[in-house]
Amino acid sequence: MKKIIILIFFLPLVVLAQESVSDLELKLNSVTGIEKVDALNNLSIKLLYENPTKSLQYAQHALDLAILEKYKFGEAEALENMGNHYEKQLEYQTSIEYFKQARDAYLIANNPAGIAKILNFIGIVYETISDYPQAMGYYKQSYDKYKEINDVAGTALLLNNIGFVYEALSKYKEALEYYLKSLYQYEQIDDKDGMASLLNNIGNVYQAISNYDRALEYLQKARDMYLDLGDSSGVAIAIHNIGIIYHDLGDYDKALEYYFQSMQTDIDQNDKMGISASYNNIAVVYDEIDELDKSLDYYNRSLALSEDIKDRYSIANTINNKGFLLLKMKKTDDAFIHFTKALKIAQEISAQELIKESYDGLSQYYREQKDFQRSLEYYVLCEDIEDSLFSINTQKQISELQLQYDLESKEREISLLQKENEIKKLQLNRQKNLRYFFIAIFIFLVLIILLTYYAYITKKRMTTNLLEEIEERTKIEEQLKLSLKEKNVMLKEIHHRVKNNMQIISSLLSLQAQHIKDEESLQIFNDSQDRIRSMALVHEKLYQSSDFSSIDFSEYVHDLVSSIHQPKLTNIETDIDVENIVIDINKAVPCGLIINELITNAFKHAFPNNQEGKIKITMKLDDTETYILVISDNGIGLPDDLDFRNTKSLGLQLVTGLVRQLQGNVDVDRTTGTKFTIIFQK
Repeated sequence: MKKIIILIFFLPLVVLAQESVSDLELKLNSVTGIEKVDALNNLSIKLLYENPTKSLQYAQHALDLAILEKYKFGEAEALENMGNHYEKQLEYQTSIEYFKQARDAYLIANNPAGIAKILNFIGIVYETISDYPQAMGYYKQSYDKYKEINDVAGTALLLNNIGFVYEALSKYKEALEYYLKSLYQYEQIDDKDGMASLLNNIGNVYQAISNYDRALEYLQKARDMYLDLGDSSGVAIAIHNIGIIYHDLGDYDKALEYYFQSMQTDIDQNDKMGISASYNNIAVVYDEIDELDKSLDYYNRSLALSEDIKDRYSIANTINNKGFLLLKMKKTDDAFIHFTKALKIAQEISAQELIKESYDGLSQYYREQKDFQRSLEYYVLCEDIEDSLFSINTQKQISELQLQYDLESKEREISLLQKENEIKKLQLNRQKNLRYFFIAIFIFLVLIILLTYYAYITKKRMTTNLLEEIEERTKIEEQLKLSLKEKNVMLKEIHHRVKNNMQIISSLLSLQAQHIKDEESLQIFNDSQDRIRSMALVHEKLYQSSDFSSIDFSEYVHDLVSSIHQPKLTNIETDIDVENIVIDINKAVPCGLIINELITNAFKHAFPNNQEGKIKITMKLDDTETYILVISDNGIGLPDDLDFRNTKSLGLQLVTGLVRQLQGNVDVDRTTGTKFTIIFQK
């Protein structure tokens, strides 16, 4: 299930006269011609949110008068205001038509700044309706125009918006490249609003590639900067995205706290896109903690808002998430309809992450339908996109870009220090010139100054050396942390791939078994599937665990027995009494295989003719750090003449070999039924 992060794209600033609405309305009675057109346009802008209907009327009046006066600039502004009106009313195609007319009018008026602004507006509308190719084209045209007129604020704005499109398309390397360029330009002009927004967007890229420490660093900086600016909307966005970090880390209480806090701010400001994102992410949390009814309610709320604002990316994402929930609720037909609908939208907007999610959902759906061939086909499609989105090379390129940015920042600091040193040298030269005039009077003072200056330089050199050493150690520590983080991500991915590959092998055996008529051969295939399933379950538990080397053995045994115990065997009761033991993978795999072999054997042979019976599994760790695993049944027992240590039975041979692997001992009690006791050291 995919959570929704909130990115920030920028609109150009519109500079208005300081008059109030009432002053401008009074002014209309005293001006004519071009001045009246300007007053009407200013009124339209000021009333855009407060009174949309009146805003549109003023814009239309301004357009009519501008055409009459042949005032192309005023005509362009009026068309721009009408485009903004229809965009706010969610009439996107009408909005685009007016913006294109405004672009043509600015072109005739020879106003490149106006053209650049309108091209960005058109890109934003296409971005809103998730038409990313069109959005990218208009953003790049706008960027070129701003560059032509040397508008640094404009180029910084468009670099961010281009990065926004790349992130929506899951092209994280390109997204980070443009975000860092934009951040650098905003730092050059000391634009705090722009810097805060870029810190948020960069934090979201690091969240997407699971670099949570770096993500929190950027998002907390963004939140603090928004607090300093008094921007409650910006604070809400940063808090929402911080909630996603804690969500990813499995801290659900903290994630919900941040989501609800962000949601309330968005409700106060009627930000439907922000509310929809919060609803979706709250639903994901409830889904993951198995509060399914709450989850379904919040998914439906999110979907209704996304459809209201025609946000196709969010629509497809929430439909996918709801499909997984329906699959969990065993409503498989409804789940299939949701995955198919989401896939169609995701393919139309070229959203690779969402296409991957839909493929994964369809693979799981066909697996539930026992159509392993189609399940495998969709699994392969999902993995192909997964490999393209998450590669070591991409991680490396992102790290290189960040390093390049850090180096450029350092070079700027060095340049600033050099200028300061040059100023100090000039001051010293001036003092030297003055000294010739006052040598007799100030010679003692000059000596004192020189000695003081020498002491200052010496102390500064020592401080600089110490700071450089601290900085070097900090860099090494950061590199070690990054290396450990990358290894953990890769280890988790390995367990995920091993589990999936074992499931593929199990599915292939199922497909092959369908063509086997011989009962003995068919049984061998089924036994092999059970053994593979027990090993796959270990890797699934490791993938879900925060500790990739050990698992909760009690939970594992319950899941293993549940997967082996066939529903038709209602005459056989299973009793599991396993302490809360955490066991490492080197012991979990052989223990799982031993349990699989012995209880499978008991199901098959201990209770003939539908005889009622009981299978019991216990495991504990005693005071001597020794594990005691007991598998027993009250069935007919093993044959008296059977020596389980020297038998032709593959299952018992496997049990004996696995006990040796554990460096343990196995004992069989045949007094009542069969009781296997395996003892091995921790």
